[in-house]
Amino acid sequence: MSILTIPKLADEVFLRPIIISMNSLALSSLMSYVMSANGNLDWRPITICVTSDILAMGADHLKDKEEEYSSDRNNAHDPRLASWFIYARSFLTASAMLLALALSQCPISTLLTTAAFVAPALLWTTPISLEKFGLISRRLLGRFGGDMHQSEPPTSAPVLVIKRIPGMKAIFNGIIRGCGIYTVVLSVLSGSGNLTNTLPSPWSVVQLIVWSTVSRSCHAIMTDVRDFEDDLKAGVPTIPVLLGSVLKTKVILTACHMLVMLAFIENPYIMGSCLFAAILVWMLGKDSAEKSVLV
Repeated sequence: MSILTIPKLADEVFLRPIIISMNSLALSSLMSYVMSANGNLDWRPITICVTSDILAMGADHLKDKEEEYSSDRNNAHDPRLASWFIYARSFLTASAMLLALALSQCPISTLLTTAAFVAPALLWTTPISLEKFGLISRRLLGRFGGDMHQSEPPTSAPVLVIKRIPGMKAIFNGIIRGCGIYTVVLSVLSGSGNLTNTLPSPWSVVQLIVWSTVSRSCHAIMTDVRDFEDDLKAGVPTIPVLLGSVLKTKVILTACHMLVMLAFIENPYIMGSCLFAAILVWMLGKDSAEKSVLV
């Protein structure tokens, strides 16, 4: 079992969420600019996307580190380590307050949109008991169909963890950071009457959604390429593990980036982004620095 240290805790709870949120900062800023009628940046969707990323990832990592901290008795005698948990909670609280402030300045549709995309991220590693859903359904059937189900013996249902569903990491990352950011920006700008009718050349709505969704999905798979051997030993059903080959995964990722680039070759920004991502795929290996795939 690895030893929990202050640098490790700071990296997991502070540095990684901040680095990941920079991706959302760049993407939400771009969308806010090209979708705005006056060509200005709107701070509200940018703040919502950045703070949501920090909260979703930071809360998940903080929960894991708190369990790791409580499992080691030696940590109880380290007040400096305990104080860093206080800093982490304060950091997440400040992010939540900033998120609440931004949402308070937006229409109700933005709140509903944000909740729809953030909720799955918060439940990413939470065990979901299917037995509860079965119990509720049986009670509903019993209410409308009499006591026909009361004599049935109770059956145990499996526990579902979204993270363990094959391919869900890539799908969730693509939808949340691609479609989710676009929808948040759209709801904020349309609610304030600042939504442009026509995006500036060479951008289009299809380009924004398809490029950002595919890009973020492929990026999520890239992190699994680096962790291929560890995931294979642990039996984690990532895309590279399911394919059984890092080479096959890299070929598929490159093909995805090239298809997007060819589909929107008139957009130099997308073309440059896809070329950079494709090069990064082949530079990535098991010995690559962990932070290199977070950017």
